Amino acid sequence: TPNGMATPGDEEQLRLLQFGPAWGAPSLLPACTKVNTYLRFCSLQPGCDFVVEEPSAAQAAWAHTLPVVSAGAELIETSSLYARLRARGFDPDVSLTPSQRAESAAWTALVEERLGLSLIYSWWEEADNYNHVIRPAFAARLPIPLCFYMPWTMRRRMHSQLSRRSCLDPEAAYTIGEEALAALSERLGERRYFHGDTPSSVDASAFAYLTAVLRCPLPSERLRIAMRSHENLVRYCEAICYSYFGEAEELLPPLPVPSSKDPAVGSKGLYSSEVPPSVEPTLSSRTPKQERFKRRSRNALIAAGASALIYGLANNVLGETEELEEYDSEGE
Repeated sequence: TPNGMATPGDEEQLRLLQFGPAWGAPSLLPACTKVNTYLRFCSLQPGCDFVVEEPSAAQAAWAHTLPVVSAGAELIETSSLYARLRARGFDPDVSLTPSQRAESAAWTALVEERLGLSLIYSWWEEADNYNHVIRPAFAARLPIPLCFYMPWTMRRRMHSQLSRRSCLDPEAAYTIGEEALAALSERLGERRYFHGDTPSSVDASAFAYLTAVLRCPLPSERLRIAMRSHENLVRYCEAICYSYFGEAEELLPPLPVPSSKDPAVGSKGLYSSEVPPSVEPTLSSRTPKQERFKRRSRNALIAAGASALIYGLANNVLGETEELEEYDSEGE
């Protein structure tokens, strides 16, 4: 920690609630990686000056709002976290000139708005990427029943965001990402960081989104292929990962997508409506009594499943409410 500056721990310890590491990236979400990296660029030490935690079962409903930062009983908006740290003398941009700060703001916007939008399309709109990598990754970090519907609600939210920005066309989505990568590569050049040998706030944003592109092993990896064509961006990510998060892990190969064709079910796939003539059902294969029994059994199973889902949701909501009440009582 810089000499003469009081650490956040002198008053209260910062707690960063985030999704845990994934595929060698510091967090599953780029926004979480950005905050985590920014704190380290401020010379704050994890485990001492701040604590990194994953959401508990009671906090899982906050998944769509992560990262969440708190200090004692106070929740801190990530947008105000940086100003709060600067007021206490923790500013990775302290050595930058006003023109360099303005340039950093422009590059940060490029990373988070342009490259970020392309990344959203790649993760949430590409069906193979979502079904085989993104949805399982989020579901594995959420308790039942949130793991069944939370990724779906997150995908709907991302789709709405892409729609509002007229970015549902794959060529348009990937083109803005590829252009952003080319611009970042040109600006970085052979520098260690964007403004020389010391990391700044723009590096926290760039690393967070670039490492998400680089590390996620998607079946459809057009964005990662574009990034790997810029060797300086790859070196940049690996150097930061090694310096601030430990040794960089090897890149995972793209996840192969299982073929929908199975010789046992024919060329039209498992859900083909065609069945062999020998097992084709007939209208007289079941009696009316058997049909009624089948319908009642099906309805009973549906009702039991719905009751279990409602019970799980109620417990989750009540648990979160109790936690927030305890949180409020601590702050009083």
